[in-house]
Formats: sequence, structure tokens, C-alpha cells
Amino acid sequence: MSVVERDDDMVVEPPEGQYQTIEPFRFLDTSGSDNCVLILLNQSFAKMNLIRFWNATELHICADGGANRLYDFFSDSTRDSYIPEFITGDFDSIRDEVKEYYASKGSRIIEQSTQYATDFMKAVTIAQIWYGSADLKQTLLNSSNTIDSHDGLVRLVEKIKKDQSLLPVHLYILSALGGRFDQTIHSISQLYKLNETDSHLRLLFITEYDVVFVLSRGANFVSYKSKSVFSSSSVPTCGLLPLGSSQVTINSYGLKYDVYDWESSMTTQVSSSNGLSGTKGVVVRISDPLVMNIEIDSSRVTAENSSET
Repeated sequence: MSVVERDDDMVVEPPEGQYQTIEPFRFLDTSGSDNCVLILLNQSFAKMNLIRFWNATELHICADGGANRLYDFFSDSTRDSYIPEFITGDFDSIRDEVKEYYASKGSRIIEQSTQYATDFMKAVTIAQIWYGSADLKQTLLNSSNTIDSHDGLVRLVEKIKKDQSLLPVHLYILSALGGRFDQTIHSISQLYKLNETDSHLRLLFITEYDVVFVLSRGANFVSYKSKSVFSSSSVPTCGLLPLGSSQVTINSYGLKYDVYDWESSMTTQVSSSNGLSGTKGVVVRISDPLVMNIEIDSSRVTAENSSET
């Protein structure tokens, strides 16, 4: 078990053999929005540059009261340019006039009253169906809306065959962290659960300060075009956080403080306040899933006068 301090910049190539690639800053790349999803929760994103995230994604889903937040974000003159494809949840928060407005503009309104899933996970379920089955995607788009209003989405997901060849899908969730602590912990738990059941779904929680995601067991290549894309620092801060139930053995290449055969857990040692030396990516090999956060300049995700109202 050892730690090696690196220079501020070093070239890191993708690892040999099988590995997972994650692109946490793809939303800053304007070249395309394929397989990218934006999920809006009932948490304030008034300071976020919503239009940047909207334009960087091809599928837009509101979870219950997230539709209120979207509606209030824009002025009357611009609101109809930002219509979500789907709104789902138990609908205990969405205002009637908001639901009626988006329904009239073409949003699919899918009520799911079950209390055995959060509105956040109901939104994720729509993304699972959308990218997991062409036939079930048509069920989502069916204007007659034959989906059971209690737990129909869960029933549809159960019909999807697990296919390891599915292309990665990046799901950007704004303001999922930093609210009520129990909700934050639940969001983190979903990172771990979906990593086991649907590893092609790359959940990325976006805050004003960082991007948070999970790394899979085995080799991971965290890829970006340049550190300057998301940070003005020569060594952006990052952390490797063992928030699961297992002790994790970490081997890294491309961090400011690379670790080898490093045992990490919440009751022993944690690699927080580390940094990125890799100019276009870092390699992290782990024995069990691990949460990673990377600091981002707030100017990349927020904007002055973001809200259009």
C-alpha cells in the first residue's frame, strides 16, 4: 500500500483490456446530445445554467414538482421553447395549471402513485425504458397512455431484457444533493443500486460546486477533453469516496496523489481533497464500486440571471 505524488500534468492513456469509460463533463461539449438525459427534481436549480444542460441533452424528464420549477424558471415569452418530453411522479406537488400547460404542449404525463419508489426513480425508470427497448419506448409515446397509474413503469422495466451491449446513457440530475440529508443519502444509494442493475446508465449529480458519480468494480477511465474545460485550476480537486458497504482496494493512475493497493472505507481512510493530474483523463481500478466527485468551476454550471423569470 503506497501513495505517489505526481506532477501537476501527466498524459494518461486508457487502460488495456476491459474498462468502463465515463465522461462527466460531456454536457460542456456542444458537439452532440445523443444518449444524454436531463432530469429535473423538485429542488431549486434557479442558479444553474439550465439552458446549457437542456441543449446538451436529448431527453428531458420532470419528476413531479420539478415541472413547477421548470415552468417558473422561464418567462411567458420563452417557456414554450423548453417543453419536457415526460412528467412523472405521484403528483402531490405539481400544480394543476402547470400540468395542464405542459400537457397542452405535448408532454407525456405519466402518473405513478406507488410510494415504493421516489419520484426521482420514476423519472430514471422512464430513461431505462426509453433506451432499453424500442417496443416499450412506443408504449411511453402512446398518446392513449395505457400505462397503469400505480406502478406501470416498474412493470414495463421488468419486461426489458438485460443486455450488456446497450450503449452508455448519461443522466444529468440537477440539485439532487445538498437538500434534506435523507434525500441526499437516498440519491447516493441509487448510484450504487443502478451501477449493479443497469451499469450502462451513468448517473451524474450536478451541484454548483462539483459533479458526483459512481465508478464500477474493475477498471474505469474518467475521460475529459481538457482540465480547462471544467476548471481554471491546474489540478482540479477530486475525491474517491467509499460510501458503500464494502472496504475498497484502490489503484489509480493520473491523480495528484496516486494510490496503490490502498484500502479505503468510511471507518479507515478516505482519499478526499485529491486532485487530477491527468491532462485528459485518469484511470481508477477498484475492487468494489466507489463514488467519485470532481470539483467544477461554478461558472461552468451557473450563470448570472439564470432564471428567465
